[in-house]
Amino acid sequence: MMKLARALDFPQSEVYYDVIEKMNFKVTYTLRAKMVERWIRAVKRDFLDAAEIKVVGLDCEFTDPREGRANQRVAFLQLSVAQETLVFQIVHAD
Repeated sequence: MMKLARALDFPQSEVYYDVIEKMNFKVTYTLRAKMVERWIRAVKRDFLDAAEIKVVGLDCEFTDPREGRANQRVAFLQLSVAQETLVFQIVHAD
């Protein structure tokens, strides 16, 4: 998957701003673990440290079951806090 992303010249990380149902979201998409760590530190500082109740949304997208694999593997991990969302693509070595 990493080879495909590089072959298609996709950026290693990208930030998008989106409006869904009149709500503003900042979405960070990345292939880099360092960017995940940076996002977690920023969200903790900006949202979670001062919050009385701390809530983080978690979603996983799995590999396609039609590919014939017996075991599904996580392909994307999504974390959300307030209007901040991180989408991390997990690259598996086959």
